[in-house]
Amino acid sequence: MSPVAPEESNTKAAGKKLRVLVVDDQPAVAEVVADTIQYAGHDIVGIARDGMEAVTRAKELHPDLVVMDISMPRMNGVEAMKAILKEGSTKRVLLMSGEYRSLGVTRDEMMRNGASGFMEKPFNVTELFDMLDRWAAEESA
Repeated sequence: MSPVAPEESNTKAAGKKLRVLVVDDQPAVAEVVADTIQYAGHDIVGIARDGMEAVTRAKELHPDLVVMDISMPRMNGVEAMKAILKEGSTKRVLLMSGEYRSLGVTRDEMMRNGASGFMEKPFNVTELFDMLDRWAAEESA
């Protein structure tokens, strides 16, 4: 699977190249997310398949951003985010989910617990590019 980029994309418009850890228990989804982020001009430093692996990989890799699914085995994305942020392994976590409402998790709860952003699946490529551009510019400031 490859990303479908909007024609008006301002990919990597300004700022540094972000180092990103992608976390999703569905390999095809992880691949699409990673490909889209790379298309935007950023580096994928790793891919994890569940929340526990995400915590371990974030400690090892210290990415600028973790893009993580919420519904995963062993440790969900919200709990993994809390652990990653507590460890100081990254300062930005973008949570993604297509079923967060059925998990009893609200956007407000995600943001209160430290999420830098949230996107519903299937995700909007332009919205993702805008977030990446903003965070890359902040990293450069």
